[in-house]
Amino acid sequence: MRNVRVERTLAVDRSSVWAVLADYPNIADWNHGLKKSYAIGDATEGVGAQRQTELVPAGAMRETVVEWVPEEKMVIAIDEIEKMPVKQARMTFTLSGDETTVVAMTYEYEPKGGASRFHSGADTRPADEQGFQRFHRLSGASRPGQSNRLTKTAARP
Repeated sequence: MRNVRVERTLAVDRSSVWAVLADYPNIADWNHGLKKSYAIGDATEGVGAQRQTELVPAGAMRETVVEWVPEEKMVIAIDEIEKMPVKQARMTFTLSGDETTVVAMTYEYEPKGGASRFHSGADTRPADEQGFQRFHRLSGASRPGQSNRLTKTAARP
């Protein structure tokens, strides 16, 4: 599995940040890499909630929440991925802090064709930066925090 980790400090309390994440079906409101997103079924939050996302420029993903700890952590399994060279993936959001919030997003994925398929993984910096700017506005923060770290690594077995 490969992984990309983005960490950002936002000048807003954790409950405001969680409110944006917990609006699970509506990730397209702040993630510019998505055309649209919507709930599948009646559950819109908590373990078992599912959503469908349509990607820009093409493709789709079906996702399921597998861990939900309010104001601390959300883990999302990406069950189906269309038109992307990814076999399976998992996204983890972790929140910490009180008056300011450190948001860490880790995206772990296995390329189709095995680990040798991608030498270095996709460069997601522009997409992550724009996504965090929209996420930041929706969470009610007045300005971005000082910390912005992006790392891309291959996970060890």
